[in-house]
Amino acid sequence: MRILRSLVLAGTVGLSTLVTGFVAADRLAHTTFRAPPATTVAKAPATEPETTGTVVQTAEAPAAKPARAMGGFDTERLNALMRGEMPPAPTRKR
Repeated sequence: MRILRSLVLAGTVGLSTLVTGFVAADRLAHTTFRAPPATTVAKAPATEPETTGTVVQTAEAPAAKPARAMGGFDTERLNALMRGEMPPAPTRKR
């Protein structure tokens, strides 16, 4: 029984080696290299505003207000906590 196990193992290893060799030989026989197709940039055709339905602005838009700083986050308290200082807790409003 031990010899049968050895023969099966040797046959499996031999068959695997044979298949690997044939695949490698086939790959080496067909090594033609094809260059990839050249890439081109697709450009959308320019459309007229009348066809798309967009409104053309003739007057200048009013100047935008400067953005406000974000409110609601207490950075001073956070920095104090990171330094190890314990600021007094905010009082409860009733």
